[in-house]
Amino acid sequence: MSNNRILIASFGFDLDFVLRRIARKNYSSVVLLSLKTNDSGERRVDKAFSTLKSFCLSAGVDCELERLSSKGLIRSVYSIMKEKMKNGKIELFLTGGPRILVVSTIFASLMLNEIESEDVTIAVEGEGFEENWEANLKSLKALLDLDEKDREILMLIAVLGRARLSQLAQSSRIPKTTVFRKLNEMSNNGLVCKSEGYYQLCPELDRLI
Repeated sequence: MSNNRILIASFGFDLDFVLRRIARKNYSSVVLLSLKTNDSGERRVDKAFSTLKSFCLSAGVDCELERLSSKGLIRSVYSIMKEKMKNGKIELFLTGGPRILVVSTIFASLMLNEIESEDVTIAVEGEGFEENWEANLKSLKALLDLDEKDREILMLIAVLGRARLSQLAQSSRIPKTTVFRKLNEMSNNGLVCKSEGYYQLCPELDRLI
């Protein structure tokens, strides 16, 4: 896998979010996902893209706009990601653009396989306040794959901060052997870490939940 970093961003009329992102980080290329709307809306997108492209050119970064139809939106985004990830790691930046585009991009990313997911980061910035949310796609998919007992054990650890095996078994009323097995599985997936006999959320997950 190349060391290139590719920014794929949901894009609407406001270019400030993407502009700040490009200025802060080093990307080899930028792909803007835009949803086809009416003529007035597309003219506003074109105007924002023209300004952003000029900035990218001055920074030596390739920049392109992908206009997408609402029909087959998830498969279109999926195809773009599959093609672009051949050239490097992907960051999905989902602060701008229509909600339907943001949600469709998330669903499209969940269709990637486990190996591909390791090279995808999902990022969102606060709107009107300074806050960043970033997560590796593989970790997010591991969360979604948890069963009911996994989720109960994980959220017990999240609420308690850290806990011993016996404490988790007692609080959850799940057999100790089952809790131990599930903790090992979550540890292998990078969700739970063990230190000095205590289980706690791994740092990335701890920042998320």
